[in-house]
Amino acid sequence: MKKFLYSEAFLYLILFGTCMFVLLQSPLAPFAKGTIGVDSSVFIYSAQQILDGQLMYKDIVDHKGPFLYFINAVALFLFGGNFIGIWIFEVLSLFAASIMMYKTARFFADKFSSLLAVITSILFLVRTLAGGNLVSEWVLPYISIALYIFVGYLKENKPLDMIRLFILSLTFVLAFMLRANLVAMWAGFGIVLLIKWIAEKRYNELIHNLSFILLFVLISLLPFFLYFYCKGTLSDAIYLTFTFNMFEYAPANVSVLTASFKILAGQTFLSIISVITVVYMFFRDKTIVNGGVLSAFILTTVACSLGGRLFGHYFMFFVPLIVITYAYLLTIIKESLPKTKYFCLFIMLIFYNCSPIGTQAIRIVNNYYEKKTDILTMEKLAETITQNTKSTDKILVNGFRTCVYLYSHRICATRFPYPLVWSSLAKEHYVKDAENALPKLIIQGDIVNSRNNFNLEVLLNNKYQLIETDIENVEIWKLKE
Repeated sequence: MKKFLYSEAFLYLILFGTCMFVLLQSPLAPFAKGTIGVDSSVFIYSAQQILDGQLMYKDIVDHKGPFLYFINAVALFLFGGNFIGIWIFEVLSLFAASIMMYKTARFFADKFSSLLAVITSILFLVRTLAGGNLVSEWVLPYISIALYIFVGYLKENKPLDMIRLFILSLTFVLAFMLRANLVAMWAGFGIVLLIKWIAEKRYNELIHNLSFILLFVLISLLPFFLYFYCKGTLSDAIYLTFTFNMFEYAPANVSVLTASFKILAGQTFLSIISVITVVYMFFRDKTIVNGGVLSAFILTTVACSLGGRLFGHYFMFFVPLIVITYAYLLTIIKESLPKTKYFCLFIMLIFYNCSPIGTQAIRIVNNYYEKKTDILTMEKLAETITQNTKSTDKILVNGFRTCVYLYSHRICATRFPYPLVWSSLAKEHYVKDAENALPKLIIQGDIVNSRNNFNLEVLLNNKYQLIETDIENVEIWKLKE
């Protein structure tokens, strides 16, 4: 028994339990009673439509990368359409990331400190996961795997053989195919590697590695390219995942300083400690690996600012880097503290991050204790929709609550699961799609809208009649017979 308690398997079991604890707050978890999040509902709905034969970026319009919808679609397919499949994928994804983060931390600290660094960092996620099933969450294993390879090469001289170069390239492509600004970590370490190879005049190694990385990136991109090319949607995919994101959705109006403050400082003081530590690491030990960590930190902050709008979940792809800073800091602390005091510090950090600040336990209890007003209203709305429509009828939710389609099992009358108010494509086609489809019901009001969306007043006044319901803050318009 004692041997097992000191084994890597036991440590992985602890990490798995931590991942389960974090993701029990998700409304997709078994027996949960929360409402599916805005982003998550869009991804799930899109995946459902893909499984029904619709084409992403043409028949369904959203602006995230294709790999995201592939993950959701595969999870739904394997579990017969049950949302729990996505939750299980989330657990496995986060667990894989935690293992790689632990292995990376071991380059800087012992087992105990590395475990503490990973657990403390993962517990941050509860504050930013919202409804779960988010892009920033899915990228964590790919960032963590690549980070392990980069740090292993720079700190332990582990060779960049063909397998590692391919893994670096593949993880880069998968992150890019989730969302383009998630590849900042690769860019940060890539810059440092270029400086290293040029400064050491290792030109042959530079050319060799860059050539194979480029080759492997192209190979990894090829399946995505061929799929969209054969489906005739390549131009649509490029527009929505790149052109739209860069030039319409994310106008460069947020400074890097603002992004850093709101995303990092907006968490707990432990994240500020991480920022201070990464700077301290570099100036205390001016090693190439510490330079890589600092560079990745800076470019990740820049990547967050490219979102144009600052969302808390952007913080998630800092987490693998934060693990390194904690491992480094805890090693220094351990050298100056007795074992008993260091163990007390471990307990204090866990409870600090787990209870009074993130209120993770409270969130999980609330997720299972009873249905909240929001979910009860959503279920009541879905019941009203099913009573007034057939299963084949299309409806339109003029707002951001795509989960209405999921709860009512109805299809959106437009190609937009939610109104992309920033998109020129949506501005041109959203109302036209509604006019052409003439959905059986149109739902709008405070319960589904978080801001003013596309104006459907002319269509509503000419073709629809308002039906009476006892659902507050929502209007349901039915197509006139």
